Amino acid sequence: MMNRKSSIQKGFALPAAIFLVVIVGLIIAGLQRISSSQIATSTMGFQSSRAYMAAFSGIEWAAYRVKTTTACPATGVIAGLTLMGFQVDVKSCVAGVFNDGAVVVNTFDIRVLATYGGEAQYGVSPDFASRELSVSMVIEN
Repeated sequence: MMNRKSSIQKGFALPAAIFLVVIVGLIIAGLQRISSSQIATSTMGFQSSRAYMAAFSGIEWAAYRVKTTTACPATGVIAGLTLMGFQVDVKSCVAGVFNDGAVVVNTFDIRVLATYGGEAQYGVSPDFASRELSVSMVIEN
């Protein structure tokens, strides 16, 4: 008597192998998607930190100008202050004077914006990052 496999048992391993290959492929694709999302999130966090430091540098530059000249710096792009692709702009500077008896007090409110990729690129560039900082200064004469 010959030991033959029935027709039900023939080719049973092929669908199981195909199923296993498809499942492993889907798992690999999912892990790759999660990995690329984490890389993008990390990159944007890094860009955000760099934008903060560029804006902080702009605030320091403007504060130095105010301290040495007792006047607001000009608004617009700070010439010579392009930091690793970040453009630093003085957005506004408002000066005020108060007399406190014999003491004259000058106040300055300064706003600085640092952008990477340009202001017009918001939503267009995947690497766009910006930070805006403000500072209030009081200088006694």
